[in-house]
Amino acid sequence: MLDRPASGDLQPYLGQWLDMAPVDFSPLLPYFRRCQFNAGDHLFQLGDATDDLVLLTEGIIRCYYVHGSREINLRLLSAPAAALPYRSFLDQRPADEALQALSNGAGFWVRFRAFCRDHPGLLAECMRRELAERHFRALQRRLHMLQSRNATERYAFYRTHMEPEIVAGTPAYHVASYLGIAPESLSRIKATLEKC
Repeated sequence: MLDRPASGDLQPYLGQWLDMAPVDFSPLLPYFRRCQFNAGDHLFQLGDATDDLVLLTEGIIRCYYVHGSREINLRLLSAPAAALPYRSFLDQRPADEALQALSNGAGFWVRFRAFCRDHPGLLAECMRRELAERHFRALQRRLHMLQSRNATERYAFYRTHMEPEIVAGTPAYHVASYLGIAPESLSRIKATLEKC
């Protein structure tokens, strides 16, 4: 379901997403549509061309790619976050990752490339910079976790550093994929930690 938000709806949301002085967000309005999605829905499929993004107001999204017959989770996102296959957006090539809802949720579907083209300036630049910084921080967090910790330490890092909604609402097999461990290993780790 898509409909256009009012300026008053965007101001508080973008104010928490963008760290900048109060700004007139009204030029964005024609490029925004409210959206809702259900658990299991794909926001972006493998192979999609990406000119848009989804700004989450609620829900959990996983970003994954396929290796052989396995789906590997790269990122887990919750509000306020921008959900898109970022590399595809940058390179303007078909997406090599997909984004799927792990819970029911909602947000704003944004025709972002069109907005940046039609309204070059400070707001577009700030949004592009915030998008890049958030993507970098998410990938750096996962990279540090994977390279410097054993499976038990990875899970502890995940529980400590991920957003509480993600920790509470992500199914265990998706957590295991994100951590780079087998689901059975995660079950053993959780059982051991619960005994302590």
